[in-house]
Amino acid sequence: MTVKKNIFCLFVAIIAVSAMLAAASAFACDDCDEPGLVDGDDAYEHSRREGRDPIEGFWGIYIDWHPDAGVSKSFRLAIVENTYDLYPEADYVGVATCDRPGCKKGEIKLLLTKTDVANEFLATLLTEKGGAKGIAVLVGADDGRPESALDLREVKYDGKVMAHWMLRINGG
Repeated sequence: MTVKKNIFCLFVAIIAVSAMLAAASAFACDDCDEPGLVDGDDAYEHSRREGRDPIEGFWGIYIDWHPDAGVSKSFRLAIVENTYDLYPEADYVGVATCDRPGCKKGEIKLLLTKTDVANEFLATLLTEKGGAKGIAVLVGADDGRPESALDLREVKYDGKVMAHWMLRINGG
């Protein structure tokens, strides 16, 4: 009986430790200082393919993070399924498709991990200030159009919202 009890306790401990490790890694990229670099053109083409997931597509974002007020803060991201060898905990990545201040073509700037709630993701937005983290929600139009906006208002860095919305440019 004692052996069975010990095995049961060991099993429960393994499950508890696994759950704690999963929770700790839920927000991808806790210590990311530099975004990973991939092929931006390939990510763009992949974001427009047939049969893609609803979150995948070509998106525009405006971020309030660049220190120079006169510098453009908008850029384009191709959100694609994460098939790269970077950030394995992320289900999807947002890859920059242009060069702008604070953003190089091919940089992975957004990490999205599915949750148990439909159209909700754990998100890490990689900025020059660090990783802004929170919940991102894919929202759609009531008229049956594909999901057309990604609500990023809960994705924050030091309590500050870095970007309010991403808007779909095409693909969906």
